[in-house]
Amino acid sequence: MEKYGELRKAVENVAAIDAHCHNLVSMNSSFPFLRCFSEAEGEALSDTSNTLSFKRSIRDIAELYNCDASLTDVEDHRNLSGLHAIGSKCFSAANISAMFIDDGLDFDKMHEWEWHSCFVPVVGRIIRIEHLAEKILNDELQYRSKITLESFTELFLTNIPPTISNRVVSMKSIVAYRSGLKIDTHVSKMAAEEGLLEDFNAKRPIRIQNKNLIDYIFTCSLEIALHFNLPMQIHTGFGDKDLDLKKCNPLLLRGLLEDNRFSKCRFVLLHASYPFSKEASYLASVYSQVYLDFGLAVPKLSVHGMKSSIKELLELAPINK
Repeated sequence: MEKYGELRKAVENVAAIDAHCHNLVSMNSSFPFLRCFSEAEGEALSDTSNTLSFKRSIRDIAELYNCDASLTDVEDHRNLSGLHAIGSKCFSAANISAMFIDDGLDFDKMHEWEWHSCFVPVVGRIIRIEHLAEKILNDELQYRSKITLESFTELFLTNIPPTISNRVVSMKSIVAYRSGLKIDTHVSKMAAEEGLLEDFNAKRPIRIQNKNLIDYIFTCSLEIALHFNLPMQIHTGFGDKDLDLKKCNPLLLRGLLEDNRFSKCRFVLLHASYPFSKEASYLASVYSQVYLDFGLAVPKLSVHGMKSSIKELLELAPINK
């Protein structure tokens, strides 16, 4: 048992890097505190307090805050302490030395990514490519009624390099949410332009949904990632109900991984690809460019779920990946 005690001590003393997270929000944000414990929304969120993950998390948070282990007491403590006080306490307890923020997920009253440097020494930014593409299209919509694939591509390619110079550490795609992980890296420009016009002339604000356009944007982004030597984080596995889980199995990425143009890209499969952890482990073992992340699975699964998913990741994947 002494050996494991030494291991625990080593783990607790090593400063961590949170390589994929999102912006903190103000205390008066409309974002429900319960959403910190679940991907559920609406009526389904009311059952969150009956999950093992929630019960464990509330107990752990209450111990840190030195208050009673109930949702009401934890929320009261948060409101009385304020964001800076509880933020400092949590980041210090977690021993986080750096955080890389995907700020492409819009929350009510969220803080800018640079603001988080008040809690950790190093803050980096992750560019969510679909969010950037939508911002470009919505900006264009304000002063022009037409767009072409050529003009959009030029805007997309010229918007990213200035952003990358400002502490960008990675790119990120939510293609799994929009059209699934079976990505066509050889999508034709004609098909992509048809998809662009379809989405540009659809509902407002513009939300990119056409698969051909999404695959085109993803492929363009990989060329940029290669040029700037940036990894591409890819959402795989579970998420909220906007996602079709059947289309999120990382095995669907095989066509992309077999494309020689992108053999030197580093692909980070997020969230332990749960419940496809074994599949992700296999991919990391046979493709040199595949790396694994287990955020979100830890801590949103039960203790047994966290242990089993990480064990499955380690069944085949090299431990350095």
